Amino acid sequence: MTTLEQFRGQIINNSFGEPCELSEVIDQLGFLQADPIRSPARAQDLILRHRVKDYQTGDLEKQYPSLGIEECFLYAYGFGSKDLWQLIHPSDGKPLARKEEIALKLVSQHGPIHPKDLEALMGSERVKNYWGGYSRSAKMTLESLHDRGAIRVSHRNKGIRLYQTAETNSNSLGSKERFKEILIISLKSIGATTRKFLLSELRYFKYLVGSREERQKCLQELIEAGRIRTDLIDSIEYISLDGSKLKQRPLKSVRILAPFDPIVRDRTRFEHLWNWTYRFEAYTPKAKRKLGYYAMPLLWRDQVIGWANANVEDQRLKVEFGYASKKPTTKDYRTASEKEVTRLACFLKLKKDSWEISKA
Repeated sequence: MTTLEQFRGQIINNSFGEPCELSEVIDQLGFLQADPIRSPARAQDLILRHRVKDYQTGDLEKQYPSLGIEECFLYAYGFGSKDLWQLIHPSDGKPLARKEEIALKLVSQHGPIHPKDLEALMGSERVKNYWGGYSRSAKMTLESLHDRGAIRVSHRNKGIRLYQTAETNSNSLGSKERFKEILIISLKSIGATTRKFLLSELRYFKYLVGSREERQKCLQELIEAGRIRTDLIDSIEYISLDGSKLKQRPLKSVRILAPFDPIVRDRTRFEHLWNWTYRFEAYTPKAKRKLGYYAMPLLWRDQVIGWANANVEDQRLKVEFGYASKKPTTKDYRTASEKEVTRLACFLKLKKDSWEISKA
């Protein structure tokens, strides 16, 4: 029987192998979540820096056109393989709206195209967006065409998506089989989790499998077929993929993790593993924040012991640590935390020794 300590080590070890090339890491992850906030860098870059050899902020955006990957929405917006894109965005054969037809023709003629350039061609009408606010009609039309798989993100210019027409994708799998493959890729990305969390994360795909009962059945069929395993840890059932375990390595370092790192994304699992509540507070009013605007979980060996807030001011990185319980007082921890802050500064392309720790 696997103990909680062993399970915790497996979770960390399965997520952090030896650093390798960017394309290999994205293939290993299956899907990489993205987030636009830079504090001190975007989430996708912060996730990759622990896994890609000599990675620096912005490398994903720079290398994206040559990686053979796509921007898409899985359980969040991010980056995935061509296979994932084809599962999510097969041609549905449904006719486009008139505005979509016009936009698609313009993208075909002028692509890769910036949303503002399309706006100049189509007009600057404003429409209600998905969040209750207002966006330019041209931008919303591009997003609609992207959702339907008619166009793809060619690359980004200063963080802004540029679009081009996509190849026709006629995926032959039925809707239930597509959903099953989406379950597999999501589990590959998130790591061991509960049925409840996984199905909740994929509720967007109810257009493939309408009822929760049917989605639960799809998951159960994968378990019965041996493609997904189950383990009982402290009376909690976790599901995971076999064959994903990496060679066990000593866990000696400090790592400052992104708020959406696979290690911490499942907050219920986080509490079970480390017995405290991590909060992402970027959208919490300042007066109500307990950890900080962009507090990043702080991993020491196989324990997440607290959090770090990092900011760059005048080309100098300032890091402040906070702790869920007691701060480690050993020399090993102090040395490891300083090495991690040094690595973070190099990742941010700052000069040598251009950092300081407020609390460590």
